[in-house]
Parts: sequence; structure tokens; C-alpha cells
Amino acid sequence: MPKIVDHEQKRKLIAESAWKIIEEKGIEHASIRAVATAAGLSPGALRHYFSTQDELLLFIVDYYLTRGAARAAEGLVISHIPIKAAREILLQLLPMDAEKRTAVSVWWTFAIRSLTSLALQAKKDELTDGFHSLTKAALEILAQAQLLPSAVDIQLETLRLAALIEGLTILAMLRPELYTPETVEQIVIRQLQDLCARDTDGADDSRKTL
Repeated sequence: MPKIVDHEQKRKLIAESAWKIIEEKGIEHASIRAVATAAGLSPGALRHYFSTQDELLLFIVDYYLTRGAARAAEGLVISHIPIKAAREILLQLLPMDAEKRTAVSVWWTFAIRSLTSLALQAKKDELTDGFHSLTKAALEILAQAQLLPSAVDIQLETLRLAALIEGLTILAMLRPELYTPETVEQIVIRQLQDLCARDTDGADDSRKTL
């Protein structure tokens, strides 16, 4: 009787083997041959599931970044204090621990390759749209709590805040001794305080408490 192969389970094994290599050695070492060896397959057998490295990278991103983000969102307990809730959402987007640093390194490689790979562009757009949605959600929490000046342009501030988060992500990866998790959090706090600053004399300083 022929052996029944669970292809989805095999793809999961390949993705987990690739992620382990990335965590231990860096994404540049996650070649088709290296991943096949780690998964106990021949390169030819692995290519049965992923014919190109782009296909493998797409699956890794989908398996770990997309599903991982969904799991994190489900388990995230957001504060009932609006400005703290906004901070918590934004910190989820930053490389605050080793696992997120690994995810960021994969995202960078994926994003750069998507510029020349049609196979990756749709997923790149999906992930960046999700990133902007979360950034906007943080601002909308503040707006609904009437912590933002009425004249604030939410769309523009979403883009500005997204640019800040992306910049912090890059610097936290390149200069971790300067942009420590504590420093990154303080920068996010200061940005939210500035956004919520009242330009009237009767400002309520308690709104700025994070």
C-alpha cells in the first residue's frame, strides 16, 4: 500500500526548519540545500514543494509573519486607557525581543526581493497594508477618546507614524546598543505625548501619562 504523504505537514516542517536556520545563522544561510538538509529531505524533494527560493520565502513569511501576527493580536490584552492602548499596539510592530528581530530580518529580505519578484509583491502589499491599518488603529483610539486636536489629519498622521515606526525598526536592528528596547519605547511614548499635546492653556496633563 503506498505511503500517504501529508503535504501540508511536510510544508510546515520545511518552514520550521528554515526558520530555525534563520534564527541561528541568519536568513542568508537559508538556502534550498540547507533547508532541505535540516528538514531531512533532498534538495530535489524540497523543490517538489517549493520550486524556487521565492516560493519558499513566501511560505515562510505567510506561515510565521502573517499567522504569527494574527496569534499575537488574539493574545494581546490592550489597556483600557487609550494612550496606553495606542502605545501597546505600536510596540507590537517593533523588534522588542529576539523573536521579533528574526521576523524583521525576514521581512527586510522579503520586502527587498519583492521589488523585482511578481510572486512576492501581493504579499508585500498585504503586509504593508496591515502595518498601516494597525498604525491607524492606534491613532483612532486616541481620536475616539478625544485626545487628539480636532484638526489632526488622521491619514497624514498615519503615514508619519508609520515612517517613525519603520525608522525605529531599522535603527533598532542596525544600532541595538543605542536603540535599546527601553529607548525605543521611550521614543514611542514621546511621539504619542506630542500627538496628544493640547494647544490650549487648559491642557490636561493626565492625558499624557503613559
